Amino acid sequence: MSTHISVFARKPLAIIKKEFLTAISYKFDFLFRFSSIWMSLFVYYFLAKLIDPAVSTDLQPYGGDYFSFVIIGTAFSSYLNVGLDSFSSSIREAQLVGTLEAVLVTRTRFTTILIFQAVWNFLFASIHVIVYLAFGFLFFKTPITNPNFPATIVVLILTILAFSSLGIISGSFIILFKKGTPINWFINNFSRFLGGVFYPISLLPDWCQTLAYLLPITHSLEAIRLAMIRGYSLPELRTQITALLIFNVVLFPLSVLCFNFAFRQARKDGTLCQY
Repeated sequence: MSTHISVFARKPLAIIKKEFLTAISYKFDFLFRFSSIWMSLFVYYFLAKLIDPAVSTDLQPYGGDYFSFVIIGTAFSSYLNVGLDSFSSSIREAQLVGTLEAVLVTRTRFTTILIFQAVWNFLFASIHVIVYLAFGFLFFKTPITNPNFPATIVVLILTILAFSSLGIISGSFIILFKKGTPINWFINNFSRFLGGVFYPISLLPDWCQTLAYLLPITHSLEAIRLAMIRGYSLPELRTQITALLIFNVVLFPLSVLCFNFAFRQARKDGTLCQY
């Protein structure tokens, strides 16, 4: 049994190891990603000093402190970028480098490679989030004193699944059209504008708030902030969790259908490995 498990895990671990070695081979980029954390923390720290918690009623549901509000939003919104870009960028890179055709003739399924490449990207994003929050807590005294980590992890899993489904749909566009997908631009920009990354959505006009609730990031960040700052439990987050479950129930089957259609169509047209 243990031998079977080790054989089963060998390919995923090899893919993750390959992505890790590739990442650290670009040392400047690897270090820059973490050094840039300091710059954004300084900006948000001094920006937060302009906002009086006593008069900012829109921040009261999240503890009244803008610094903790914005660094949680900024840190966890990175999962959106990873979810959207992982699959499409992996497919596009394989097309351009010329490795896609070689991968397709191996015994390892192409979807397996894509999934575990994305796993590494999410692991790296998680390290980034942990360092981001740790720096904020240790050096900038972020007032996060009662975090509910189990609830945060549950919400994060649902968030990653929803964002990954959007990324798979995005990757389907790459397979079919070989060019950048409009989905990434549309969802990324609208999520940052409407999703409550930098400010509470209660500041937006009513029609914008309606649009905001059609985005998974809105429910995700709200739930994560309430769990991290206010210590909300899973039952207290049932509204946000239900919304994320609905997004997953709709988006995941849709993403599988889109990817399978794009894959079959490209193979039928003989354009799968073209770029």
